[in-house]
Formats: sequence, structure tokens, C-alpha cells
Amino acid sequence: MTDGISALPTQSEPADSTPDGRTVALQELSELVQRLGRTLAKLESAAAVLKIPSLSGREWFDLLQRKLLPQLKADSSLIVAVVGGTNIGKSVVFNHIAGFRASASSPLASGTKHPVCLVPQGFAETHDLSAMFPSFELRPWANGDEALLDISSHCLFWRTHEQVPRNLVILDTPDVDSDAPVNWQRADAVRQAADVLVAVLTQQKYNDAAVKQFFRKAAGEDKVAIVVFNQLELPDDEEYWPIWLKTFCTETGLKPEYVYLAPNNRKAAEAIALKFEERTWPAEPDGENVTDATTPASSPLSAVSLSQTLSQLRFAEIKLRTLRGSMRFVVKSDSGVETYLDEIRVRSRQFQDAAGIFLRKSTIQQADWPAPPNGLLVEEMWAWWREHREAWTAGIHGFYARIGGALRTGIQVIRTQLGHVPVDPVEQYRQQEWDAIVQVLQRLYEQLQVITTLDNPLLSDRLNRLLSGTSCEAVLARLRQAHDREDIPALVRDLVQTEMEWLRQERQPLFEVLRKVDGATAVFRPVLTVGFALGGGIGAEHFLMDAATQTLTHLAVDASAAAATTVAGEVAVDASTGIVGQAKASLLRLHEKFKQRREAWLLNQLRQQLLGELLTDLEEGATVVKSESFQETTDILQQLKRRLIESEDV
Repeated sequence: MTDGISALPTQSEPADSTPDGRTVALQELSELVQRLGRTLAKLESAAAVLKIPSLSGREWFDLLQRKLLPQLKADSSLIVAVVGGTNIGKSVVFNHIAGFRASASSPLASGTKHPVCLVPQGFAETHDLSAMFPSFELRPWANGDEALLDISSHCLFWRTHEQVPRNLVILDTPDVDSDAPVNWQRADAVRQAADVLVAVLTQQKYNDAAVKQFFRKAAGEDKVAIVVFNQLELPDDEEYWPIWLKTFCTETGLKPEYVYLAPNNRKAAEAIALKFEERTWPAEPDGENVTDATTPASSPLSAVSLSQTLSQLRFAEIKLRTLRGSMRFVVKSDSGVETYLDEIRVRSRQFQDAAGIFLRKSTIQQADWPAPPNGLLVEEMWAWWREHREAWTAGIHGFYARIGGALRTGIQVIRTQLGHVPVDPVEQYRQQEWDAIVQVLQRLYEQLQVITTLDNPLLSDRLNRLLSGTSCEAVLARLRQAHDREDIPALVRDLVQTEMEWLRQERQPLFEVLRKVDGATAVFRPVLTVGFALGGGIGAEHFLMDAATQTLTHLAVDASAAAATTVAGEVAVDASTGIVGQAKASLLRLHEKFKQRREAWLLNQLRQQLLGELLTDLEEGATVVKSESFQETTDILQQLKRRLIESEDV
């Protein structure tokens, strides 16, 4: 009888003679996948604030880590894993592939708990086994019983052997239907790393739910599969195994490359002397196998022949196929990287919406925010101006300012005697500002309440704590204390000095005109002082200043034209306004600037007293979709999709 291996349509090719097209495809895919691995690590770190479930444990990410990153290399080997359910002879098949009793086997369910691995001699010197199997702790393999040890960590026992073909790495695996979930995890990790699965089936296990679930995942990853139907009673089972296998393939989607039958012969199994007979698959519709010149219906294969079959598989074709299968799983739209990016988009948008409510200036601006006391602003403006007058005008204005002050004091005494109660403008402003703060806080709490209804447990849990009654009272108390500490006159003084210095530095022509006008008004100072005292405000002084400077009108107009600007985004100042218009515009500018500063103070207080780290987290989370790592991951994903389509033609 002809040895079956000699008749197999292997179309074999050495691992180092990969066709150029496939080599290029592997190299290009490898570069993209390596970039994807690096940028995903950065993206997960950047997205940590979003509290999205970890990448670790996701099926597609495990494939990326366990299969694509370590194996997308032109010099990699085929990883062949013997897999299947409990007590079906996986270790027996593994030993026959190895050619010696490498793994413990028993007529009882021995319960392999850890995968064992055989590699060719010299393999460890040129390959990184820890990178090929990142889910496992690698340990030297001394004897066949070590895989049965009850060790909590995921171990992989390995050794070299001269009989292992130089382009193969062979593994025996834990049972995929074990009662111990940890065994499922180990079997899954091996499946994800493997290129070729030797699926060992029996009459008892071909229709087992856990077994089918395992191979359903393998089919989804487009794994190359070789089915060994073990423990058959031949020839009695010859008419039944095609029915069993058809059920298995239909329900898992697996499409085996080769099918072998192994008899139920315990002595031959222990002696590493089982005969594996190849069968054609799929079978003819009538359930009988096809026989032809190349694949005899019953061609016994020696143990060495099965190993040779594996070593002579079409290396580059299978490697590219299995890597593509894993990659399709990683990049497809209904799972994989795309799903992860969508999770980030949705959560980042939620953070952006929430941060937008907290940072929305309209919440503060729409409050009845008071204007700063005019008298205080004017006083600080004149105080600054007095310090920057020329010496001769300073003396005249200073003398009459004292007279004006005395007149105002006298007038105030008369008003008091008539029953007029003086109001401290600073305290009045402080109370009005506090009323506005309370109004803002009420609106903000209403908006926070709306956010808690969003489907975002992270935000809802934190906000519910903020919205508790005791928290609200504490925030209000802290805000009141902070507000009481504010030195309003000092804040006005600082603003006025800043703005007047800006006027002197940036609007020098106008500043020089004002200095000349100030000199001209010194001549009219007696009338000006009395008028200011009687008028009680800046309007009288400006009116008299304008009257006093008719001789300088042309100069003032020229300066006004040179300094034409927009104040607070609304008030346009042009040459026609003259000096009085410029002064009014400056006052409006101060009003707006002061209001902006107070709004900024409140926003900062809300950050500190109410929102704390939450707002920082929201701002950070809102920008994840704009991060370099997110954009790069999106770009690499699109490139991988294009390359996958192109590689199908290779």
C-alpha cells in the first residue's frame, strides 16, 4: 500500500523561499500592526480618564497581542496546536506528531492543565518564545507529567527535540471543555497564537457545546484545521464519521484542510504506533468518501508521516491566511478596533457635553451681574492720572481738588441733615454680586441634575454626591467665605492701573492729547472744581473739560482718529467722539473688563469649591478624540483595511 504522505497534494515550499508577493504583504502588514500595537497602548493611557473597559481580555486585542504582534514576521514558524475536549486522546496525537512520548497520556482523563511545547533544535537561539506566547510563563519542560501540575499561574512548558521539523512549533493544550475555567483561558490563548489546529474529535465529543464554541471562534479567525477523528471502531464507524463531521462543521463553520481517522487501539497508542488514515473531505452527498489516484480511501499513515504532513504544509500561504484571519477579526466594524474607537467617541462626547455645561459662560453671563461702582472707577482713574501729570498742572489741579473735596464734604453734611442716608457703593456692589453668584449656582445645580439622567454611570455617581443637600450647603458656605475675602477696591485699582498703562503704552497719541487737555483745563480749574462738586460726578468735569479744550479740538480729533478702536467688542470709537467720547469709551471698557474678571473669578471658584477634579477629568476626556494617538489609530485602521483587501489578491 502506498504511503499516504507521498500522495498528498501538499504543494510544499520551504519557509525561507516565500514568494516575493507574500513576503511583501507580510512585511507591510507587519509594519502597520506594530504601529497599531504601539499607538493603542498610548491611546488606552490617554483614554483612561473615560473609564472605558480595559483592552486586555477583549478577543480582538488578545489576538493582536498573542498572534499578530509576535508572529507577523517573514521568518516565523507555523505554530501547530493539538486541541479538543476531555479524554479524547489529544496527548496521544501530540506524541505521534512528536514521534516519542513527549506528553503524559492515560486511558483515564489525565487532565492536562498547562500547554506543552516542542520546538526544533536551535529555535530558542533565533526566536523569542516569550513574545510568541505572551500570555504564559515559560518554563523548561523536563518530563511529561509537568503539564498535570496544579499551578495557579499560566505556565507553558517547552523543550527542543531533534525530530521536530525546523519550521514547526507543536503544542499540546488543556481541555477546551474542562470544568475549570482557567483551562478554557489557557486553551483560548493557545488557539489565538496558533496557525494550524489539529482538532481531535471523537464520537462522544464532536457535538459537545463547549467544544463547538471553541472551534466556532477558530473558524471566525480563519484558522487552518486538520481533523483527526480518534478512537473510531473501524470499519464499523466508516459510514458514521462523515455524518458526525458534517454536523460538527455545519455548527462551527470550520473547514478542515485534511481529515484523518485513528482507530481505538490502546496498545498502539501507548506504543506511538497508531495508523492514521486520510479521508477526503467534504464527502460526496451520499455520505461515502471519494477515492482517486492521489487520495486512497484507506491509506495508513505512520506517526512520522503525520508530522511530515504538518511540516510540508504550504507555509507562506497558511501563515498569510491565518494572520489575515486574525487581522480581519481585529479590524472588522462590528468588533475590534473600530468598536473600541466608537466607545471612545461616545464617552468623549458625553464628557464634552458635560464639560460644556460647566464651562458655559452664558450660565454666568446671563445672571444679573452688577456693574462696578462708577465713583470708584473714576476715583482710581483720576488717582492714576494725578501720578502722571506734568509738575505745573499737578500743583494747580491738586490745590483745587482739595477745595473741591471740601465742598463735597460740606454738601454731604447738608444732605445727611436733610435725612439722606449715605450708601457705601462697595458694600452695595458686594451684595449685588453675591445675589448674582447665588443665581448662577442655582442654575448650575439644575443643569447638573439633568446630566445625572444621562447613561453615564461615571458622571451620575460623582454628580449625585455633589448634589446631596450637605454638599450644596458646604459649597455655598465656602463660596460665601471666599467672596467675603475679596477686596473690591483693590481689584478695581489693579484693573484701572493696568488699563491706564495700556493707554499710555499702546495709545500714545491719545495719551499726549489728554496731557495737553489736562494742561488746558488747569486754566479753568476754579470753575471746574465748583462744577464737579455740585455735579457730584465725572459728567460735569468732562463737560467742562470739553468746553475748556476748544482750542485743542483739531489735535484731539487727530488723536482720536489715530486711536480709533472697538471697546468691549461693541462700542466703536472714532474721530467724531472727541475727548469726552474717548473718556466714556474708556469707562465702558473698564466696566466690561471688570465684569469679565469677576466672572472668571467665579468660574475658578466653581472649579475649586464645587467641581474639583471632575471638571479637569471632563476637559481631559473631551479632548481624547482629538489626541494624536486617537487620530493615528484611526489612520492605521484604515490603512490595514486597505492592505487586507489588497493582500487577498496575493
